[in-house]
Amino acid sequence: MLRLTAALLLLSACQPAPSGSDGELSPEAALGSFQIADGFQIELVAAEPLVTDPVAMEIDELGRLFVVEMPGYPLDVSPNGRVKLLEDTDGDGRPDKSTVFADGLVLPTGLMRWKNGLLVTAPPELIYLEDTDGDGRADLREVMLSGFARSNPQHNFNKPYFGLDNWIYLANNGTIGTEDYAEQFGDPGSEVFFPARPDAGRLGQNAEHRNVRLKPDAFALESLSSRSQFGHAFDDWGHHFSLNNARPQFHEVIAHRYLARNPLLPVQFAMQYTPEYGSNTAIYPITDTPEHQLLTDRGMLTSAAGITLYQADLFPPEYRHVSFVGEPVHNLVHALRTVPAGPTFRGERIEARKEFLASRDAWFRPVSFYIGPDGALYVVDYYRQIVEHPEWMDDATRASKDIYNGNDRGRIYRITPTGAAAAAWL
Repeated sequence: MLRLTAALLLLSACQPAPSGSDGELSPEAALGSFQIADGFQIELVAAEPLVTDPVAMEIDELGRLFVVEMPGYPLDVSPNGRVKLLEDTDGDGRPDKSTVFADGLVLPTGLMRWKNGLLVTAPPELIYLEDTDGDGRADLREVMLSGFARSNPQHNFNKPYFGLDNWIYLANNGTIGTEDYAEQFGDPGSEVFFPARPDAGRLGQNAEHRNVRLKPDAFALESLSSRSQFGHAFDDWGHHFSLNNARPQFHEVIAHRYLARNPLLPVQFAMQYTPEYGSNTAIYPITDTPEHQLLTDRGMLTSAAGITLYQADLFPPEYRHVSFVGEPVHNLVHALRTVPAGPTFRGERIEARKEFLASRDAWFRPVSFYIGPDGALYVVDYYRQIVEHPEWMDDATRASKDIYNGNDRGRIYRITPTGAAAAAWL
């Protein structure tokens, strides 16, 4: 499970003043809380009220910025999820206008540009949204796939990704049992299928708890030999990478379509854990007086999210094929260099005892990333006080904390080499 925990920020007199009584920082003050790798700079792109509860973003070929918002986490399964369209109307390189492109979504987790619209993952469905009349709001909505589990929000399928092979890939981790929230998250899923073509190929219950790829126009659908929790990525040659809460990077060594040639082969997964520093990944947070909860491994990576391989040319050459992984529990971004190792890969630390990006702000929750058309790395910050799910909290903590504190906030940051030009794609 993706074990996320609560964190409160207690500020010292020398630090920026908070914008609220619970310890949160204003977007401007939060910039002063960051420690970033040498040679890089970080700037604010968007914040509340333009965007709140962001979990994923996409920039289309027209330079339009779309953001998925998930205010329902952790327990609200009402259809309050949204896709926002952010625009820059005054030409200063930062959005100043926000339009609800689509709403009525339950716990949406990712999006991808597709044809004239967007694909959005909102379990149990993969939904196609399109604005046919140019008013900035989707008026066409079609369910492309259905049958995925609506399990604990930390484990639902997510992040559509368009592969080099012209297949669309979906991260899928499988269901997680619940003792306390069966009404909201007890759905085990069903067969995954195309509602428009029920007679086309189907996958087993919740896609057999594996990643999925599909070709919508051909109604082709396959399970993979890997699984991933929140996010997945590909390198320049189509190698597939995934993650799972305490483990920041796996490589799918053998695709399922090859394993399936031998129906007697008892191998369903072909995943190699790549980091050379082992499965107990030590990390180096700088958070001021964090509050760790029941299942948090202090000082150890415990909530890996949003794996993204850097494939642009703006960063220095040594960052080519570096994997960036969010660690929202400890308020940092972990980075590992991905290098070939025989038939698979090896992950190496960028620096021995320092993270690529870390914050003193205990509300900083980096959950996903995006490589922009300018080569910058965009960081999606969920910005919540509590990100552990109540399923794994002790009773006293559940009763004493506001689990939605911060759901009216959210930020997107842009990371570039020091001295790089402002964003010009908006």
